[in-house]
Amino acid sequence: MAIFDTILVPLDGSPLAETAVPYAAALARATGAQIVLLRVIEEMRPLYDVRRREVVWVDPAHPRQDLMSPEVLAPVAERLAADGLTVQSVVRLGDPRREILTEAGRYPAPIIVISSHGRGGLGRVVLGSVANRVLQMASCPVLVIRPRGAEAAPATVAFARIAVPVDGSALAEQALPIAVELARATGATLHLVRVAETFRDELPDESELSFRTPSFQAILEWFDQLEAEARTYLQETATRLQEQGLDVTWEVRSGNPWDQILAFSTEARPDLIVMTTHGRGGLARWFYGSVADKLLTQSAVPLLLIRAREQ
Repeated sequence: MAIFDTILVPLDGSPLAETAVPYAAALARATGAQIVLLRVIEEMRPLYDVRRREVVWVDPAHPRQDLMSPEVLAPVAERLAADGLTVQSVVRLGDPRREILTEAGRYPAPIIVISSHGRGGLGRVVLGSVANRVLQMASCPVLVIRPRGAEAAPATVAFARIAVPVDGSALAEQALPIAVELARATGATLHLVRVAETFRDELPDESELSFRTPSFQAILEWFDQLEAEARTYLQETATRLQEQGLDVTWEVRSGNPWDQILAFSTEARPDLIVMTTHGRGGLARWFYGSVADKLLTQSAVPLLLIRAREQ
């Protein structure tokens, strides 16, 4: 099965929403997936369909229409089709948050590619509106693009370096299969990042340090051990992937995972970060108020989030 069969791109008519389109096009070129452009309208209205050459009503009796309408989706669809990509344009009536998820559920192996903005601004979406609801509820992967402004949006996108933050857990490694297949499809270098959590305020128990009253030197040795474990893990994982013919690099950072992964995204500027919405502490730690949340709100690097499944 292909990585993705369908790439769903919600659009609202704004230039910022369309900054997601080049990323969808890059995925489509790499995977052969079809692109479905989705416009959700919140009140019934007539639209002119250029293929049918007639006015079509989107109303409660016909809440979903496959339309090529100059007013909403035709210009974007025509540009993508001119590049040889397979494109479908869908107009739905209803609540955008619900309709995006419903539309994604219609297709096998979907991915949602969405710009982290809205007419109400970045904060509205990331912190409590359409993209937030999609990220909370989608069972499929979601690629979030955080534009700095429509004028800065690239016309074309290439994935040359794909980063995967991991923490040594099986749940975090669930991001690797998709990252690996994307790296194969695009020829990208896969870069693994693990943070040795040497920022902790709490001390390990006696079984970890083997003494009753920790000394400063013992704590430093414990931190060294954490970094050594991270290096061993990444080296073994990278070697396994390199044996599959992939170009893989890796690095260990030390400190607070939230700050270090954000710093990595700012300094290294990979073309894509792929990670699961989880952590050793569960979904809440990595996603709400944690690593992915910080990347969503503060990093300019596109973020592909994959919902981890308990094993």
